[in-house]
Amino acid sequence: MKRLTYLLIAETELTEAACFYDERQPGLGRRFLDAVREGKEQVRHHPDRWAFYEEPVRSYRLQTFPYRLLYRELPDRIQIVAVMHLSRHPDYWKDRLA
Repeated sequence: MKRLTYLLIAETELTEAACFYDERQPGLGRRFLDAVREGKEQVRHHPDRWAFYEEPVRSYRLQTFPYRLLYRELPDRIQIVAVMHLSRHPDYWKDRLA
């Protein structure tokens, strides 16, 4: 099983979303992070299970939160390129692949 890493900007998106949810309701940020953790484990165990969002990037839809983990499989790891809120423009992350 490959290790999972984040692009720095994707990690920032994750942190900002968790803080936003926690400000709205204490503990909600933790529930968001738990949903992300579950998604990461699913992706690590079955990286080919989810459809391509746009090759080579695949998309895992979080349970109970309006977010997707956009990721790509590299030879030595799985890399999350975006923690994308579903209301964001669908192409905003594309320049991260360069």
